[in-house]
Amino acid sequence: MEKFNLVLSSSGFNDLKNEVSQKAVDLFKKFSQDKKILILANAAPVGDGNYDARFSVQQNFLNIGATKVDIIDISSDNIGDIKDYDIIYGLGGNPKFLIELASKTDFKKHLINFLKHGIYIGESAGSMILANDLKWVYDIKKGTKKKYAEILETYQGLGLTRYNIFPHFNKISPEIKLRINDYKHKNNIEITPLTDREFILEYYQ
Repeated sequence: MEKFNLVLSSSGFNDLKNEVSQKAVDLFKKFSQDKKILILANAAPVGDGNYDARFSVQQNFLNIGATKVDIIDISSDNIGDIKDYDIIYGLGGNPKFLIELASKTDFKKHLINFLKHGIYIGESAGSMILANDLKWVYDIKKGTKKKYAEILETYQGLGLTRYNIFPHFNKISPEIKLRINDYKHKNNIEITPLTDREFILEYYQ
């Protein structure tokens, strides 16, 4: 298996409303057994449509042999705790909350240090935040959901991957596919579509 410390995906280990491939399950099982896992839950607070996924993902990791799986909303008060885990799982949901985490704390610095020994798994928005900037997704998805109508102070991501991930590509409408294609050409930006069954392995050094 190639060397990696980043897993970029649409579904991650969230099988509530998504399809998780057997290939992904086998991958997670290889590196999660006897490991301590932190579910970074910021993107799906109470009231968010993805909130219940935190408990499903937690149970899925326990089922394949993880020794400890904690669900944590990271803030400046507890950000140092991530060093005590082997895997960080970035739950999907509203990317705004991950952008705020990146801009208002030194999460990037802590995550880079963590990646020297650990693995980060991104689910949907948890993958998107690893890019340099997320303005493109707000432009493309404007009008589709209330969360994409918000005007944010910044759209800057963590800048840990060259990929601009468009998750759940198997579920999007033909209209959004046309918007993506048009936006790519007008703004000279690469956008990488991922279906629920797909993932990308990356190594950040």
